[in-house]
Amino acid sequence: MAQRQRSRTRVPVAHRRDSPQLPRLKNLGPRVRKIDARLGLAMGLAALALMAMLVAPVRNYLDGRAEIARLTESIELKQRQKASLQAELERYSDEAYIRQEARRRLGFIEPGEVAFRIVDPRMTPQEQVTTSSTDEAIQPEWYQVLWRSVAEPERPVQ
Repeated sequence: MAQRQRSRTRVPVAHRRDSPQLPRLKNLGPRVRKIDARLGLAMGLAALALMAMLVAPVRNYLDGRAEIARLTESIELKQRQKASLQAELERYSDEAYIRQEARRRLGFIEPGEVAFRIVDPRMTPQEQVTTSSTDEAIQPEWYQVLWRSVAEPERPVQ
């Protein structure tokens, strides 16, 4: 009986080849089928519909890539600015640089030095940088200017 079960599960290969039940395929070459106009039109419309569906995602992809490139460039610029600011910050940790900037910007002098101020004789009083004491007396207080701007109607410019 074990022999019989084994023979049922195995089919000899030679038997399949010679079987009269299977039809013989004589011509296995490529079959040429003429495409009629309706099928061609349907395939063309399907291709156009597929391209139309792909336009928006491709555009979004390209816009996203452009945005990434722009942001990457912006990040690089900010990193360069950060590096220059940190280099400037490191300069302020140097005592000699601080003294130099105090002299240049604020006009500080070291003990024992003499400062000279050179005034250009061609300068007129109207070109002065500072305000004179008479100009300060003429100026109204800030709250008076504020009250006038609110209380008085605006005059048309002529």
